[in-house]
Amino acid sequence: ASEEKAHAGELEWTGRFAGGVIADIKRRYPYYLSDWVDAFKGGNAQMSVSCVIFLFFACISPALAFGSLFSEATEGHVGVVETIASTAVCGILYSLFAGQPLCIMGATGPEYAYTVVFYSLCKSMGLEFLPARAWQGLWTSLFTIILALTDSCAAMSHFTRFVEDIFALLISVIFIVGAFRSLIEAFNDLDKAGAFKTTLICLGTYAFTRWLQSWRRSRVATHAIREVVANFSVAISILVFSGVASIFRKDVDIPWLEVSSNFEPTWMNPETGAVRGW
Repeated sequence: ASEEKAHAGELEWTGRFAGGVIADIKRRYPYYLSDWVDAFKGGNAQMSVSCVIFLFFACISPALAFGSLFSEATEGHVGVVETIASTAVCGILYSLFAGQPLCIMGATGPEYAYTVVFYSLCKSMGLEFLPARAWQGLWTSLFTIILALTDSCAAMSHFTRFVEDIFALLISVIFIVGAFRSLIEAFNDLDKAGAFKTTLICLGTYAFTRWLQSWRRSRVATHAIREVVANFSVAISILVFSGVASIFRKDVDIPWLEVSSNFEPTWMNPETGAVRGW
């Protein structure tokens, strides 16, 4: 109850310009350094490192998946390289200055749907997509700043966690449905061997991860080894099945993500073949 009361106090109208922003800075500044270093104190280092690796895959996976979708939907104007770069830059800046280092910044299903519509709108109106996208971002940022400086965030005190849980459920369903959609497309686009291999890799990665996580409650090996295996279960499973897919690539090949070996924009001029500048 005291925690809920404290959070409620953080979402109050101050009646002053930028009053909420100033109050947030005063409230969080004494704990800014501890938010970063406490995770590696008191025996938390191993769990923190495992969380970092897990979040790396949690961030890079949608960046790769949605990056390929963005590239197809925008005809190469936004691709895998741009998605990875923007995810990295925005994630670092957000964690450093927003006071919420645990928030994941990345592409989502709703953003992809909006991008498709926005790109089609730009084409129909004869507008360049990337400049229009930049102005759209600046316009959104302007409204975000105005909402922060006028304490409009205090309106969130009237919302319950039900809204957050529903949105989290939406994101989870989008990724789960996307995974099963990829499996269905594999049976439509690949031969039986390729589709079967894709299904084995997908389900095997999930099953192997769950099995490794169960080590924490088993009697296999020592307690320290069980904790390490359980903490790094996602990373271990992804690396193992990526290796399996690569080893048997000559026998049964499946589609692999095509990413440029150079850090350069995705779009190429169809007439000259030159890569556009940043």
